[in-house]
Amino acid sequence: MIRSEVEALRSAMVRAPLDPAWAPFEAAMLVRAAARPGICRSPGTRPTVHHPRSERWADEPGLLAEFDTDAAASRLVSTLAGVAPSALVESGYQGGRHRYEIHRVSVPREFGPQVHEMLARSASAGAAALRTGGAAPTAPGRRRRDLVVAAAAWRGALLAVGPGRGGPDGLAVRVGDPWSASTLMRAADLLRVPVRAVRRPGGQLLTVDGRAALGALVSVVTGAGASGGVLAG
Repeated sequence: MIRSEVEALRSAMVRAPLDPAWAPFEAAMLVRAAARPGICRSPGTRPTVHHPRSERWADEPGLLAEFDTDAAASRLVSTLAGVAPSALVESGYQGGRHRYEIHRVSVPREFGPQVHEMLARSASAGAAALRTGGAAPTAPGRRRRDLVVAAAAWRGALLAVGPGRGGPDGLAVRVGDPWSASTLMRAADLLRVPVRAVRRPGGQLLTVDGRAALGALVSVVTGAGASGGVLAG
């Protein structure tokens, strides 16, 4: 993907329709992808995700995640609207000579443990739905659920840690924990989008290659039914 396509995709994902039943799972993917060890990098040079040390989480129990784009932070707040309406975004800059944006999503500290517990349950529910999806024969309603959950998984990861450009005809996303990688691979299977997984320092790099596969993924994560508004050419 070229840079303009990356920006267009990010904007379109923020505006994608939310399914109330699976919005908490998308929130869990956003938080989980952002919170894992390792530095993931965006198409530029600044860190894509800023990982708070464990003591900071202890000092700020209401802190959910930190991102380098307002798009990811805004989408997290939207996905939490039905279960944690008090979530808010605080934006600012960090760093010395090389400053970068940081967008922190938090809830009041007294609600932090409850929200984190809800996110853990939602992550488990979404992963379970992906594991049981795709069984044949599949009823239309079941297939729709599979697509909604799989799209939510990829949308959350792409907003949290990418998307990297992956060349002119693909995209890449680096995730830091095996659970996220396996969840995204299963989601890609349900979406019938071919994905390559390569182990890299700090996690795994998942790559979607080819304009057809890229267009299929863009279509589902934006909820547009077509990729023409995002992909050039």
